[in-house]
Amino acid sequence: MQVRNSQFEKSLLNKIARVTNGLEREVEIELKVSFSLTFSQFRVLDALAATGEVSQKDLATRLEVTPAVVTRQAEVLSAKGLLVQRANPRSKRENVLVLTPKGEAAAMDAAKAVQECQTRFLAPLKVQDETALERAMETLSQALDS
Repeated sequence: MQVRNSQFEKSLLNKIARVTNGLEREVEIELKVSFSLTFSQFRVLDALAATGEVSQKDLATRLEVTPAVVTRQAEVLSAKGLLVQRANPRSKRENVLVLTPKGEAAAMDAAKAVQECQTRFLAPLKVQDETALERAMETLSQALDS
């Protein structure tokens, strides 16, 4: 097993955090200004757009958050007319969430804006650098899952 330089790891961790925070900040600003959404609310809309009707519990699992987080975001998004909550016909103790037509449009438009923000953010990279970064991030992500 190869021993890594702890200074390298600290430096890499700081760089990853800095890049992550920078991209997240740009996305948050875009979502707030253009759509009056937080990133957390966008994630709920985006996941619902991908899955269709889903229980709050299953959505929380998919987003890797607590059910309470999904409940709070669902209440806000419901008040904005972007989704509806209804009783789950298979479980009386659960609600299912589904996007309204307004929510579907908001999810699609916000996802496009997030993608454009990401494209702008990655613009300084050459194609081969972007490909290498994507491969490295995928490898690290898979390592976390195992």
